[in-house]
Amino acid sequence: MPPTPSSARRCETFALPPLRCELALVRDVLTALVHTIAWTRALGCASARDERCERIDVRYVTCGESAVETKIRERCDAVIQWALRNRGGEADVSVSFYESERSDGASGTSRSGVKGALTAAIGGVMGESKRTAVCWERWRIGLEIFLGEELDEDERARARDALRDQVVGTQRHILSLVNEMKAHVPPVTTSDVVSFPFEITTPIAREDSPGSFGRDMLRRIASLSSTPPSMI
Repeated sequence: MPPTPSSARRCETFALPPLRCELALVRDVLTALVHTIAWTRALGCASARDERCERIDVRYVTCGESAVETKIRERCDAVIQWALRNRGGEADVSVSFYESERSDGASGTSRSGVKGALTAAIGGVMGESKRTAVCWERWRIGLEIFLGEELDEDERARARDALRDQVVGTQRHILSLVNEMKAHVPPVTTSDVVSFPFEITTPIAREDSPGSFGRDMLRRIASLSSTPPSMI
């Protein structure tokens, strides 16, 4: 059966169970979950490496690509800075995977990999068909972040143990979804470690008015129709 054209393929969205997380543990939680997601889409020759989040004692696998590790670290920093400015709150973090699609209907990621896909998405070299970034999969990670100042040591330890179990359960849930849901995955046309360019969307500073965060997110999503996303 021939592959489904990307223009006819819908974006599959996976909303993971929300996690209540102390601010001091946000980095560990996001690192474990986003690396787990990235690893499932590292369909090239990855140099897998086991890593451990020390604060919550959770292990994860990284694909061994420095650009991926840098991007995840930077996005974790952005969420932490957002939470510090807002003294916690509900954060919606999205990991979106893209493929490039020619304006004449042909699709596939560029042979030059992630950077080439981004170049193609903004037009490529003169004389070539323009490409646009088409999202085919999105993972949503919901965090309820609190400062934890009100917790004593026993309460903090119990909350950390519970969070560890939840993160491990979420990692298993991610792997289960990946194994079950395969029909929407585009053909892999590159040998690069990261087979598809991806974007990590994090909260931005809220205005004081209620609902402004949702409006900001909607504006960002709407902008994707005319402006290529920041991808690695």
